[in-house]
Amino acid sequence: MKKGYHYRVTVEELDASHQLQFDFDNHDNIFAIVESLRTRDDLVSAREIPQLVMGLKLLGKVIMENRQHPLFSAFSLHFAELMKALKKGAS
Repeated sequence: MKKGYHYRVTVEELDASHQLQFDFDNHDNIFAIVESLRTRDDLVSAREIPQLVMGLKLLGKVIMENRQHPLFSAFSLHFAELMKALKKGAS
């Protein structure tokens, strides 16, 4: 049984030779989420949707894995509310 999805993120600085690359796992199909959110008109521009999804997915994973840390425990409730609002859509 498949437990999740495996991803590789690569960030390249276009004006220099710097590159950052890392792998991570997530229980969601990030590509499906991006495509789904692109159909909504109550969010950021379609061009910014991948940035929004990746930022939330990466931050959410760090928050969950470090929820006992004071910084993340204080923020986790707000993050959960943000995710609920995002999933609910425009009111």
